[in-house]
Amino acid sequence: MIRVGAVCYSFQYSLGLFSYSKREGERFDVFRFVEATREAGGECAQIFHTLIDKLPDGELKRLDANGKDLDVLLEVHGGTALRPDYEETIRKAAMAGVKVVGCSFGMMMRPDKIATLKEWDEHMDKCRHRLKEIAGVAKALGITIGVENHLDFTIEELRNLVKDADASNVGVIFDVGNPIGTLDDPIEAADMLGPYTVATHYKDFAVEEVARGFVLTMVPLGCGSLQLPEITKRLVRHVPSDIGFAIEMMNGQQLKINWLEDRFWVPFRDKTARQVAATLRHIRGKAIDMSEYLPVDEVDKLPHEAHMKLEMDRMTRCVSCLKGLLG
Repeated sequence: MIRVGAVCYSFQYSLGLFSYSKREGERFDVFRFVEATREAGGECAQIFHTLIDKLPDGELKRLDANGKDLDVLLEVHGGTALRPDYEETIRKAAMAGVKVVGCSFGMMMRPDKIATLKEWDEHMDKCRHRLKEIAGVAKALGITIGVENHLDFTIEELRNLVKDADASNVGVIFDVGNPIGTLDDPIEAADMLGPYTVATHYKDFAVEEVARGFVLTMVPLGCGSLQLPEITKRLVRHVPSDIGFAIEMMNGQQLKINWLEDRFWVPFRDKTARQVAATLRHIRGKAIDMSEYLPVDEVDKLPHEAHMKLEMDRMTRCVSCLKGLLG
């Protein structure tokens, strides 16, 4: 049975993650996050590494037991694999009974951080080398590494990166919305990356077409531009039956993809007009539910209790939506 659940970013305010790290008021710990996932109807919980990196071994074992007691599959996302202490996250995850640890190699790297094709090729070489390093450490601990498509790799680049690792314990964390950021059709992405997928970030984006490209706003599943029924149908054909489908619902997060600027394409290779056209057809084929369109500046005006309630309510709805898509 495919397990549906939450990426901890969906409770970023409740947990005090990222831009909310200095907020006042009560906040979840990792144990409460797992419980909240279960309360929302979920059966898998993907934990960001900062929530476990400082836990002693006894607490990691308690986390393992807590997940088993609640019947919640635990996963970990280790953030960037280029950080020198990533291997320690793998060890911590293994102690907590985790079998899949995710990673990324940057976010929205082109063109602002990597401006030329030569620089991109050098970055890819670094990624290949590092992936082989961490794969060996992970294999010894019974861990599978999942590389996320983090608005950086095209779907072909990520497929080739995973294949080049030539390791049975290396796969993909498939983010169903992020292919838009590299002008890849999410349906084609599900077919291409599905055979390598070991975990997910399930999301929906309301995609607005603007003068320089796209503005992506994260909205509850079913309310945005993604054709989730077809994406899900394609993905399920390829993935193992015991996989976790974790939902990422970062309320109001907005990203700008300035793909109509010439400089956007300088560090890309072999992107075809057919692929761009398929991406445009995808996002233009479904209406946005504007009643659920809530940008982050409006989300951040909510009082403390209302913000925490929004996260729980939206996750509960998203879990129900994804379970409905899975039948």
